[in-house]
Amino acid sequence: MRCDRSFAFADYQILFPVHSASAPREFFRWPPPPPAPIPIHPASARASRGRKSRSFRCFRRILGAAISVQNSPPHICLTMLRAKETFRKMYSVAKNYCGGGLAASDALSGAVSALGRSLKPSRKASRHVVPCRARSFTQCSLGGGSADQEIVIALGSNVGDRISTFDRALRMMKNSGVNITRHACLYETSPAYVTDQPRFLNSAVRGTTKLEPHELLKKLKEIEKDIGRTDGIRYGPRPIDLDILLYGKSHISTENLTVPHERIHERPFVLAPLVDLLGSSTDDNVEKSWHSLAKCTGGFFESWDKLGGESIIGTEGIKRVLPVGNRLLDWSERTLVMGVLNLTPDSFSDGGKFQEVEAAIAQTKLLISEGADIIDIGAQSTRPLARRLSADEELERLVPVLDAITGIPEMEGKLLSVDTFYAEVAAEAVKRGVHIVNDVSGGQIDPRILEVVAELGVPYVTMHMRGDPSTMQSEQNLLYGDVCKEVASELYKRVRQAELSGIPLWRIVLDPGIGFSKNSKHNLEVIMGLESIRTEIGKMSLGASHVPILLGPSRKRFLGEICNRVNPTERDAATMVVATAGILNGANIVRVHNVKYGVDTAKVSDALSKGRR
Repeated sequence: MRCDRSFAFADYQILFPVHSASAPREFFRWPPPPPAPIPIHPASARASRGRKSRSFRCFRRILGAAISVQNSPPHICLTMLRAKETFRKMYSVAKNYCGGGLAASDALSGAVSALGRSLKPSRKASRHVVPCRARSFTQCSLGGGSADQEIVIALGSNVGDRISTFDRALRMMKNSGVNITRHACLYETSPAYVTDQPRFLNSAVRGTTKLEPHELLKKLKEIEKDIGRTDGIRYGPRPIDLDILLYGKSHISTENLTVPHERIHERPFVLAPLVDLLGSSTDDNVEKSWHSLAKCTGGFFESWDKLGGESIIGTEGIKRVLPVGNRLLDWSERTLVMGVLNLTPDSFSDGGKFQEVEAAIAQTKLLISEGADIIDIGAQSTRPLARRLSADEELERLVPVLDAITGIPEMEGKLLSVDTFYAEVAAEAVKRGVHIVNDVSGGQIDPRILEVVAELGVPYVTMHMRGDPSTMQSEQNLLYGDVCKEVASELYKRVRQAELSGIPLWRIVLDPGIGFSKNSKHNLEVIMGLESIRTEIGKMSLGASHVPILLGPSRKRFLGEICNRVNPTERDAATMVVATAGILNGANIVRVHNVKYGVDTAKVSDALSKGRR
């Protein structure tokens, strides 16, 4: 495709033809809807039909000859410069033919002058767009050439294995020329328009592409067809639905494609994922242009607020969910409790107690009986200065216990998490039945774990830590200005690395790392500042600010320092106090050794939280 631009001059509009394989002869008009035809003075209307017809045929021929863009983009500016004088002559000729019947002469004259000013020969022309003065002309680049365009694509599905379908669609998009850089959260929504059908999963992705709009549309339709979508009831059930919501800074209106998507503003299941892909405070010029395309002066944020915004999340109409195991987990319903099972001889709290298979099984059954939702199994100690095991050593401890635990009936309906930073251990654990990978290093110790988890398709807990367990409490790693802001910034970098490695945001859980690279004061500030951490992350990505937060304060050293409790097992009461504070400040999962106390704490904290709303 060579060019697809329209310049609006007052009541006039020049249309540039589009030539491409997918669109043999289409025209792009800006701004939509197209302006009315050139107005004709009443005196001209009374002129003879033949004279009027000849005059306007002449007008159109001159116009077409002057500014028809049939050559490559570098010639556009030259063509428009040559058109400057032609416009004046054209207007004079047309006026004489029509007996002075062309209206808005001042507007046309002014527009011609503005055209000349904006296209001075000294101005360097863009390779792909004609430089235009804001509000004098409207430019719309439809991409092409070597320039990457930022795009947003919406995903929807309500037939078959919806999560697997999304995963497949993402892989196919990547193979079709779409570089996915960010993901929205995942939403389960009630069907719209046709309500007698299964619930939908909805999300969206942000990325870049060199594909032109209609080429991108063609690729998406091919993906839909390959996955199994066929023509059916409009708004009815479908295995996959892929829509272009935004394309660069463009407003596109053709027979086959409208961007922004024409129904964005009335659909919560579209707006929620779209807003996830934006930041609440950003200098991103692309995001600013996207907001300018919204129907509200406050951009898409205002559009979302008009539909209810965050207040409708968690209702029957739209739920934010985490796909884990064979379920969709709505973590807003209640706080989840993760029970700790250490298989290590040197853990700070219960090292050596559960190394034997029988002891580990007994402890697992106890944790489940006390109400644990998740069992987190760790075979490597991450206490300060602990000796690091190799992946093989870790697996040697883990595999026998894991095989035994997955076979007990009590595990039915419960979730298993593996506490590891090794890619090899994560892969083997998931192969043997683990549902979640909990990485204290956030991919810093073994970066391969990110791509491995992406392939495994399981939730990933990424934690904040500076250095590794042997260096995390060094003087340098304990230096903070504003601990919550810096934790938020560093955690978001982990999120970006995970997303770029292929882990969708809807599978990410954040852990601020209580006790890791933090002293007592830092830990307390983080616990009380979870909401501010979410807010800081939201400035960069609203979606990332909504993901679940896991808090792990259980029996940590800072509690012993505050309460003067040397024995870690005597810190359970203090653990429940900070767990309560964490839940009230936005934690969704608490990781504890004493599950019985943890479950009661979660229930009371949830009740307090609901009473505060």
